[in-house]
Amino acid sequence: MDQDKLKKLIFGDTPSALLINVVLMVAAAFLLAIMFFYLYLPTSTKHGQTVTVPDIDSLSIEDATKRLESAGLRFEVFDSAAVNYNPDLPYLTVLSQTPLAGEKVKDNRKIYLTVNPSKPAAIKLPDLIDGSLKNAVVRIKNLGLKIGSINRKPDQFVNNVLEVKYKGKSISKEELIRGFKVLKGTEVDLVVGDGMGNPLTQVPNLIGMTEGDAEFTLYGLGLGVGKVKYVQYDTIPGVVVRQSPIPNMNEETGRYPKMRLGRTVNLWVSEFSGNKK
Repeated sequence: MDQDKLKKLIFGDTPSALLINVVLMVAAAFLLAIMFFYLYLPTSTKHGQTVTVPDIDSLSIEDATKRLESAGLRFEVFDSAAVNYNPDLPYLTVLSQTPLAGEKVKDNRKIYLTVNPSKPAAIKLPDLIDGSLKNAVVRIKNLGLKIGSINRKPDQFVNNVLEVKYKGKSISKEELIRGFKVLKGTEVDLVVGDGMGNPLTQVPNLIGMTEGDAEFTLYGLGLGVGKVKYVQYDTIPGVVVRQSPIPNMNEETGRYPKMRLGRTVNLWVSEFSGNKK
């Protein structure tokens, strides 16, 4: 077929030329669609290419950066507010991440981090005077503070909070009402009543309780937590599996053991994943 006939067949005004042009346009559109979906989109969006977000919890910002970059990810410090301060971790330690470790994300995705600030937040200490020891412990811990020493002195009520101390200084009730502030993560000391004579209380059975429940039970009875040892045990983690002194009844006397208020109970707790003996 010569060029003139070919031009007439394609560019002519005959029905066959019109049909050929329609077929060519459909074919061209089909070819462009294939190129767009199978060549351009996979290249521009990295379709199907995902990475697993690494676990960077409790890592320094330097180590977290290296781990994220090696996975092909970016990061941004989303929050470093003083309220997040954890006194047990160094400055700029990763406290949390979004998305979470183990999630599948696109390559070069930005991971948002919450890191440990350089200074703790100042927290208003509530008025704990004249309240119970157990209530004081709960409120102190809920504020992100620690229980320091618990001392006793003669008073008609057992476990009644008589004084609140911070860094060795007694804080008056008036100061607490006005809004005395302490740093998050620091210790608060308490002085409580001994019931006029340092009475005895029965040794509680803490076996099977969670560590937190055991601690609150002891404080509620006017006792304290002694040494805590984490041990491998065939049960769920975080449960008290042994204690000293033991709560068992004396077979000879038929009586349960008692201990003086203010004394402590040592605990053996089933080990959490990652803890060491």
